[in-house]
Amino acid sequence: MTKIDFHSHYLTPGFVDYLDRAFDGHGDGVATPKWSVDSALEMMAKEQIDYSLLSISSPQISTPDKQETVELAQEVDEFGRDFHRNYPDKLGFMASLPMPYISESVTTVDTALDDDQATGFIMETNSLGMYLGDPEMDPIMDRLNKRHALVCIHPTEPKPINTTANAKTATPLMEFFFDTTRAVSNMAEHQIFSRYPNIQWIIPHAGALLPIIAQRISEGSKALGLEVPRDDLMTVLNHSYFDIAGMVLPYQLPTLLKIADPSKLLYGADFPYTPLPAVHMLAEKFEKTKLVAPALKQNILFNNGQKLLSQYGIQL
Repeated sequence: MTKIDFHSHYLTPGFVDYLDRAFDGHGDGVATPKWSVDSALEMMAKEQIDYSLLSISSPQISTPDKQETVELAQEVDEFGRDFHRNYPDKLGFMASLPMPYISESVTTVDTALDDDQATGFIMETNSLGMYLGDPEMDPIMDRLNKRHALVCIHPTEPKPINTTANAKTATPLMEFFFDTTRAVSNMAEHQIFSRYPNIQWIIPHAGALLPIIAQRISEGSKALGLEVPRDDLMTVLNHSYFDIAGMVLPYQLPTLLKIADPSKLLYGADFPYTPLPAVHMLAEKFEKTKLVAPALKQNILFNNGQKLLSQYGIQL
């Protein structure tokens, strides 16, 4: 079945060098994979992916040095611009912002959209401990809202992180889900979704733990008399987009489908951090499952993404 991929990644020379220097080539505890434009196109051909939106993965480009972060953002965004120009019918990219530096990130929003031809943006759940929803980020949200931006959320290592509990469990396997859940809940608590309604958010990995915990937070807050102004999480999940990257069957996706709008579910391969054999296995499992109706499968794999991208001038 043909697909549109909303969750795969690219690596640049500058980003790989940063991962080597700062993380000994193991950002978030995961060895930096090999990647090239050719390998991405080869994967797409094998997996019947017509179009991929690529982004920089965790741990992203946030460093304690502002100038280094700004230069990294420029390098990865210009790299994305170049492969998009070379393969406009196959590859798009989600630009990175030099977070947590606010004014520089606001400027980058316009540069990425106007000069680099980015489709939208990738934003980590936290940038050096500054979580999505933090009031300091309001100027960025305001700019994204004015530009009607498409934003993919991507998890990263929590800040701070407990390094003793579950020390033998790879960060992406557990902590990524916790951090996605924490970030989206924080965004709701600070009313990001209602204050900035023009931003279209894509929540990764079938919503992480949100489909399980959203009702508990929404209704539990009322039961405890904690009805402070906040966006209702159940409403947020019904209005947000989700990618289904990762192992979402047989449990996670059916739970999400009870809450989310099925017209807002999108395919994600998560290449190259998910190797090609695993990409194929997960796609095959989704295509063969009886838990999802055939028409909905086609919508998730292609039609929903086609409609979303058409809003940003990409016709497939």
